[in-house]
Amino acid sequence: MTDITFPKRRLNKKKGQSGQTYFQHFITEDLGCIYHPIPEENDFGIDGYIEFVEDELVTGRLLAVQIKHGDSFLRNTSSGGYKYYGENKHLNYYLNKNTPIIFIVYNDDFSKKHWVLFDIELTSPTDNGWWIEIPIDNIVDSNLYELWRNIAGPAINYKDEIKYNWLIDKVIKKSNLLLICIPKEDIEGKKFDYISSILKKITKNKEMMLQSRSTIDIFFPEYDNDCREIFDIPEIMEWLYNSIEFGIPWFYFLAHKEKNAGLKLLLESYAMIGKIIRKENGFLVEIDSDGFAKFFDKNFINLNRFTEQNRIPIEINKEVSEGIFDFFKRETVASD
Repeated sequence: MTDITFPKRRLNKKKGQSGQTYFQHFITEDLGCIYHPIPEENDFGIDGYIEFVEDELVTGRLLAVQIKHGDSFLRNTSSGGYKYYGENKHLNYYLNKNTPIIFIVYNDDFSKKHWVLFDIELTSPTDNGWWIEIPIDNIVDSNLYELWRNIAGPAINYKDEIKYNWLIDKVIKKSNLLLICIPKEDIEGKKFDYISSILKKITKNKEMMLQSRSTIDIFFPEYDNDCREIFDIPEIMEWLYNSIEFGIPWFYFLAHKEKNAGLKLLLESYAMIGKIIRKENGFLVEIDSDGFAKFFDKNFINLNRFTEQNRIPIEINKEVSEGIFDFFKRETVASD
C-alpha cells in the first residue's frame, strides 16, 4: 500500500509567517498604525506596507518593508552592525518604487530587532548580489513612529486645493468669459506651465471641455505699469508666438464673439510687420500676408489635433472655426 502523508510546513515558511505576524502586531499595537501584508504569491521583494495614522486619521502615507526572521540573517556582521544581503534582480524593483523601503531583521526569538532604510548609495557589491549595513543602533522599538513617519513624508491636507479645483467647475458653468492672467515668470522663462495647468483643469471631463470652448481671454497684469503697448513688448510677443508653436489650441479656447484681446495679440505675434499710430482710434497694425496665412494654418492644425485627440464632434470644430473666421472678418472691416 502506498504511504499516505501530509503537506509539510517548512521551517523557513514558518519563520516568514511568524516574522510577518510579529511585525504586524508591532505596527498595530506599538506604533498605532496599519500594516498591509502582501500575499505570498505577490511578494517580489516587499512583504508589506506600513500606513501611518495620526490622531486616528489614516493619512495614506506609506513605508514599504521587507522582513527577514531568523538567526541566520544576523550571522553576518559588519563593523557597524549586520550585513543584509540582497539579489541584483531586486535593485531595479526597489529603485522604481515611489515608496521608501526599509529592511527589518529579527533573530529567532525576536530579542534582536534592527532596521535600515534602503538607499542605493549605501549598498556594496558581492559576487552574487549586494549588501547593505544595518546599523546596530537601529533598533525596532516603539520610539520609531516619528522617525518612520518623517521618512514616509508628511501628510498634507489638500482641502484648499480641492476647493479651488471645484470652484473652477462652478466658475466655468456660470461664466461666458474666463480671464486668464499669464504670469510674468512664465513669459520671461518661456514656459507654458501655467496656461497648460489651467487648460488641464477646465478640460478634466468632456462636459467641461465643451463648455469651455470660446470662453477664454488672456491678459498680462504684471506689465500694467509698462508704458509700452503689449505688442511692443518683445518677450510677450515671443511667448505668444512660441505658444502657437508649442501647440496650445488657442482657436478652441479663445473667445471670439466680442472684441477680446487674445486672438488679435496672437495674430500680431505671428504676422505683425509694423504699425501706424492714429491719434483718435488707437493703433492700426500692419500684418504680413504670408504670416497671416501661416498663422491660420498653424492654429487650425492645433485646433484639429486637439478636437481629434479628445473626440470632439466635427460640428463643434466647425462652429469654432466659423467663429474664428467671423472674428477676423469683423476686425478687418473695422480696420478699413
